[in-house]
Amino acid sequence: MSRLSARARRIATFAVLGVACLVAGIRPQVLEIGRAGPHVWVREGDLVSLHYIQSMYGVPVEERLRVEAGRLVLFQVVSSEAALEYLGIETRGPHNASRTLQEFSVPADSVGNHVLCVGDRCIPLAAVPADEGRILIRLARPPLCTYLIHQLRELWR
Repeated sequence: MSRLSARARRIATFAVLGVACLVAGIRPQVLEIGRAGPHVWVREGDLVSLHYIQSMYGVPVEERLRVEAGRLVLFQVVSSEAALEYLGIETRGPHNASRTLQEFSVPADSVGNHVLCVGDRCIPLAAVPADEGRILIRLARPPLCTYLIHQLRELWR
């Protein structure tokens, strides 16, 4: 079986699923990483983490978020005491942060080497195309057909 025929079958499968889902009105919860970057299907309770090097102190930072009720909830920031204090966080450990977000952005020219992890997938943000100098990370509920088309584009890259 040639690679082309396997790819053609995937395209046909996406097309059939897309039409069926368009008719059914299914809208998955998706973490969009930039407009042209990866779109990752997420469920309630999934963990998302942002890893980077804090520019002032040069120490690693991990921001831990959970998908809850269609939002991203920042519940913990892990770093050195000085970096936590700089970020306005007074304690270390679980639940040292509490912030609810629909979206956040990272400057495209950031020197922090930002990496976004969702499940077992880690995405270096430097590899994601920027929009107006920023990479927007947000939760969305696109029609499943739109999500499948985006996934199909990622397969062709």
